[in-house]
Amino acid sequence: MPDNIEFLSQIGEKVCDTESKNASLPDYLNGIFYCSQVENDTIATQVFAAVAFVLLMVVALTGNSVVMWIIYEHKVMHHGFNFFLFNMAFADLLIALFNVGTSWTYNLYYDWWFGDLCILTSFFGIAPTTVSVFSMMALSWDRCQAVVNPLKKRPLSRRRSLIAISCIWLISTITALPFALAANVSTIYMYDLESSKLVVRKLCASPVNSMFDHMLFFIQYAVPLFVLSFTFARIAMAFRTTDEATGNNSKANNHTRAKSKAVKMLALMVFAFMFCWLPYHLYHTFELSNFIAGPNAKYIYLAIYWVAMSSSAYNPIIYCFANERFRIGFRYVFRWMPLVECKREAYEYSQLFPDKMRSMAISLQKGKCLKEPSYLLEKQSKEFSSFTCQTSPDIVQCVIGTEKPKKPSRTALLSCHNAD
Repeated sequence: MPDNIEFLSQIGEKVCDTESKNASLPDYLNGIFYCSQVENDTIATQVFAAVAFVLLMVVALTGNSVVMWIIYEHKVMHHGFNFFLFNMAFADLLIALFNVGTSWTYNLYYDWWFGDLCILTSFFGIAPTTVSVFSMMALSWDRCQAVVNPLKKRPLSRRRSLIAISCIWLISTITALPFALAANVSTIYMYDLESSKLVVRKLCASPVNSMFDHMLFFIQYAVPLFVLSFTFARIAMAFRTTDEATGNNSKANNHTRAKSKAVKMLALMVFAFMFCWLPYHLYHTFELSNFIAGPNAKYIYLAIYWVAMSSSAYNPIIYCFANERFRIGFRYVFRWMPLVECKREAYEYSQLFPDKMRSMAISLQKGKCLKEPSYLLEKQSKEFSSFTCQTSPDIVQCVIGTEKPKKPSRTALLSCHNAD
């Protein structure tokens, strides 16, 4: 491969000069030397793109890191459903790190700056996305079984969840390997017709057969869309049947409402993922680049790419608004920010630590058992059942500053419950 810039510049002057009709390009430069007008983006365009992608990367890295911390550090979060949420957060973190952080500059400048990271970027551009969509399919199947067959044992136990996650990563790795193995960094030379200068650029590409692009569309989008649509349709039918059967049974309605919250959260995750990745898959599968031409074609694709990558940032926001425990965890992590209030004592006696909540409720009940009537005790127990970071710190201080009460006698407890 030629590396003499001065020599190549002379070739460019001869070959690219429109007046030199008889000049031809040497065979060894075919495919790597081009005569074209190099487009230079305005400063405003470059700043806007940089801010958009860097902000997306920061939000995705921060949000998914907090989700992983909440699940890892709190035992109450250690169950099958949350293991998959942890897995998806880890996958989205990899997407933000290896794709959002590197590929946007390549799509804007058509120049690869990161050397051998090309192989890792090609791999992590496919594997984590496959992990996310397969995890959503597993969660939708688990929710479907829980709603349709509520009396049967939950299919996703801790052990089965870990096995399923391992299998998902294995399938995702096999899917991404052809693209990673084919990835390479090549050098091209462009003679700018406007400035009459030679421009050297690096390209990171995976020259695989178009069949792999179509296969990727079916694995990451078409098949998951069909499976998820089927499972959510089954869930909707099961909820309708349950509502008709339970009628005014408040206990059954509360149980159904609790299940519906998890289903709604999962539905929001699926909708965000499918909506964000649809333009990207349509662009590559149906080769829309042949129909989108002109000076704005690059910016249209950059917008499509940003929308696809933004799917890595939405799940933590959905968890925060749809789940009380995640909301408490986020408040505690960001308690240093203005308008976010969550004292350490309130966090430690929240739903993330149910054992402490239970012991605090028992302590207050025992401490006031002989002084207050039963209807006040019922009111206190309801308050503790919805204990969050917004709970008054006075109650927490009361528990912390009170010595552990002695175990009351059975007679005292009976007299307490029978009090007027």
